[in-house]
Amino acid sequence: MKSIDLNNLETVEKGQILLKQGEIAKYGYFVKSGCLKSYAIDSSGKEHIMQFAPEDWLITDLDSFTNQVPSQVGIEAIEESEIFVLSRSEYSDITNFDEEDITEMAIKFRNNLIASNKRIIGLLSATAEQRYIDFTETYPTLVQRLPLKLIASYIGVTPEYLSDIRRKIAHK
Repeated sequence: MKSIDLNNLETVEKGQILLKQGEIAKYGYFVKSGCLKSYAIDSSGKEHIMQFAPEDWLITDLDSFTNQVPSQVGIEAIEESEIFVLSRSEYSDITNFDEEDITEMAIKFRNNLIASNKRIIGLLSATAEQRYIDFTETYPTLVQRLPLKLIASYIGVTPEYLSDIRRKIAHK
């Protein structure tokens, strides 16, 4: 996105929390390099990864960012990352963006919504193996970059079961 203010480029360290569950999302993040995740922690303390945001992805809690309600997710850097930080006021003022950027953001949000819908349908009706295959299609650059623990959390299985799935797929 060429009209983003390059002064808003920040480097965040692996493990840095950008948004805590329950806070109001003040920023959206466009990932230039690295990877972020959004996640929810349930009442038993278990983390559920909702989304990954590798290079060229946008991420925030859109409901919290738009409606200024407490966030249902947290956002964390899972690799050292370079991100463009967009404030709510910058994002809301359409004059900050040229037509090409608006189109690009619309495409990214559309693709995010499509990925989220596919993920929900997969969680409701697909096998763990199919959810892993869907993960590899949605995030092809992350398959070798992420620890099994994170991928397993995303598809809703244990790391051991994910290893079994990967072995099974490799032998096909």
